[in-house]
This record gives sequence, structure tokens and C-alpha cells, in this order.
Amino acid sequence: MKLLVAAFVLAACLLASAQTGAPPQKPEAAVRPGDEPAATAKPVSFRLKGIDGKIYDSTAMTGEVLVVSFGATWCVPCVWELVAIEELKEEYARKPVRFLWVSIEDAERTSDNILRHYARERGLTIPVLRDPTLAAYSQFSTTTRIPLVAFFDREGRFNAPAHRGMPQDLTLYKKLVRDRVNALLEAKAVGAAPPAAAER
Repeated sequence: MKLLVAAFVLAACLLASAQTGAPPQKPEAAVRPGDEPAATAKPVSFRLKGIDGKIYDSTAMTGEVLVVSFGATWCVPCVWELVAIEELKEEYARKPVRFLWVSIEDAERTSDNILRHYARERGLTIPVLRDPTLAAYSQFSTTTRIPLVAFFDREGRFNAPAHRGMPQDLTLYKKLVRDRVNALLEAKAVGAAPPAAAER
């Protein structure tokens, strides 16, 4: 008898909530913040320390197209992305293009020695930088989806949007990066920002 009463009460509650006309709640994933940070008037730039002890300041790297990849040692797609980035570095060796890799890991969990070992194991020849507080990364995205690659033109301006994720096809990824880099290299008008790329 108690079960019958409980079932009746539950049915009445469900019927009452259905008749309120309230719209159904969106799933949590549908209302999460977007990947793009809020627009600000402040130019996008960074100043990060490398595991080589040097300071890398994007505002001091004008004259070159800058390709900055953000990742982590625990990120499996980042391993493949680094293969592509190293191959592209060789491809653009005689052109004004600079490639950097930035670890977003906490220095207490991933020391410089661990990063050096990681770089040696993978044969990295590009500088390895640190962004443990995500101060640089957060200028490009509000979510931690890596790898993320940001592009800067030869005037030191960020060329939006940053690209997030890594396709399984290395050839496709290299074409995506190559198209962005070539467009920035071909931008001839000094003082005029190149057009923003369409996100893929």
C-alpha cells in the first residue's frame, strides 16, 4: 500500500512540473563558456622563460612569423603535433618563421629536468618554454584543450583565431599550419594586419 501511495505522489509531482511550462534545462556542456577569451583592447603578447634559461618576449620577435604551440607532457596528441611542428621547422628553415613550444604544466609536478628529458626523447630542436600559470595561454582560450597553436605576424600581432586540437592525419595538420604561415609571410602591407583566418 505504501508503494502505491509513493508511486501516486511521484506521478502527481511529475505531472505538475510538466504543466508549469518551464523550458527544459540545457545540458551542462551546452552552457559552458566558449573557447575564445573575451575581447580586450590590450594587444596579445607574452613573456615566458624557456628551460634554456632565456626569456622569450613576443614583442621582441618582430620581423618573423611566430608559431607558438601550447601543450603538456601528458598530452598524447601533443606528441604527434610536435612531430609535425619539427618537420615544419625544417621546411621553413630559410624563411623568417620561428617555432616555439610552451608547456602549460606546473613546475612542481613537471620540473625543467623532466621537460629537458621529454624534449631530448622526442628530438625537439625548437625552444621549450613554460607557462605554469596559463598567463599566456588564457589570452587564446578559456578552456584547456591542447594542443593549441597561436600565430603572430611579422609585426608581432596575434592572427586570430588560435587553432585547438590535433587531427589524426599529420599531413592535414601540416597543411593547416602551412596555410596560416604562408598567408602571414605573404602579407606585404606594413602596418596593416593580415586577415583573420577561418577556424577549421
